Amino acid sequence: MSVSPEEFMSAAPKAATGSSAWAARYASDIRRAWLEHAAQAPRTLQQHLGPSELGVECDRQVAGKMAALPETNHVVDPWPSIRGRALHSEAEDVFDADNARTGVLRWLTEHRVTPHPEHPGTADLYDAVEQAVVDHKFLGTSSMAKVRKTPPRKYRGQLLLYGLGYYLEGLPVKRVAIAAYPATAGSLDGLYVWDQRFTGPDGEIAPEVVELLTEIFTDTERRKRQAEEITSGRARLNDIPASPDNDECYFCPFYRPQAAKDGGTGCPGPGKVAAVS
Repeated sequence: MSVSPEEFMSAAPKAATGSSAWAARYASDIRRAWLEHAAQAPRTLQQHLGPSELGVECDRQVAGKMAALPETNHVVDPWPSIRGRALHSEAEDVFDADNARTGVLRWLTEHRVTPHPEHPGTADLYDAVEQAVVDHKFLGTSSMAKVRKTPPRKYRGQLLLYGLGYYLEGLPVKRVAIAAYPATAGSLDGLYVWDQRFTGPDGEIAPEVVELLTEIFTDTERRKRQAEEITSGRARLNDIPASPDNDECYFCPFYRPQAAKDGGTGCPGPGKVAAVS
């Protein structure tokens, strides 16, 4: 993002549009159906945090989710999530069909793993031939550029947690990989794969993997204590340290830039975060 989340949100269209007054009203009805359906999606309603959330760098966001605080970000549009769910469903069909075509059980799709007893999750893909765990990411142009440079910590953490889940089940995991798809492009030519080794020649988890997983588990325990502080009333959300980021804040359920002006609920976001240690 070249502008702050606050600037982006203030400039965003407030409603669907159309070629006439009737068309604009009808577009709003269609948009409402999509949004209400998205709000009832299982992933939206899930109460536990999975591997995709544990690697987020912001204590405030994760602790707030653990405390089950009500959302204050009512502006972010769920369309990217809707598109992502649809493409993930298609990806499952694609690799299941490849197994059927070849007669070889190479791909294991949408498999539930438990890298942490309290935080299971569903991994996208396991490749039995390459002994690799793969996570599908369907990305826009700017997010794709970031993955090509260095995948965000939350992506790497999510992937390593899935790898650990398979490893704990006794399956060999030599590598983990992000398959980054150009979701808004006109072809698959922009498909990019980022990979990292998970185990060494001895079959043991690589030191750099252990290091990041240890960080994530340490963060998780600290955030659970922070969530308990919030639910007990001994702390407010904005008492929890935050790691503001223009991209991450925009999609955070607790982002509310107006909080910087009125002191109300929600996190004000980048440049205005009052955090205490």
